[in-house]
Amino acid sequence: MSGIIETRQIVPIIAAAIVFGAGFGAGRLAQSPRVERVFAATAAADDSFAACTAAMSDGVEGLFLLDFETGDLTGGVLNRGTATFATTYRSNVLEDLGFKPGKVKGPRFLLTSGLADFGGTAGNTMAGSVLYVTDALTGVTVAYGIPWNAQQAAGGAPTTSQFVPLDKATPRGGKMK
Repeated sequence: MSGIIETRQIVPIIAAAIVFGAGFGAGRLAQSPRVERVFAATAAADDSFAACTAAMSDGVEGLFLLDFETGDLTGGVLNRGTATFATTYRSNVLEDLGFKPGKVKGPRFLLTSGLADFGGTAGNTMAGSVLYVTDALTGVTVAYGIPWNAQQAAGGAPTTSQFVPLDKATPRGGKMK
């Protein structure tokens, strides 16, 4: 019976193929690049508020809210040890967006976050994200840095900071910087 494989010969061949395939696959897996974490910020809005999340550092994120009625941008970061908002933020965006005091009627805003890697000195004092606040009527957008000190935040002592206006873009009737 030359050229014909008998049934009793098939089992060892299949077993050898499985062992070879598993070894080959494990070797390829060990050589594959390291998988990085995926980051997904969230944002939502209604008629009164806009909210978004932003990465701060090392698996920590903050929750940020923009009140359309007052222009107050607020936020907080939960402390890992106490599970309370030990780090909080508060600023008003109206002046930065070019609104005149007392003249704001029914403003609408957009709020979103983006990743930012501030190197050097700024990298030690800013979170790994920025917040973008847009006047929905004019498109004027201000980027805000988020002050952040991971060691201070881990300590649990409550802190309150103001957002740092970084730059302003004016797409209508002006130029984008």
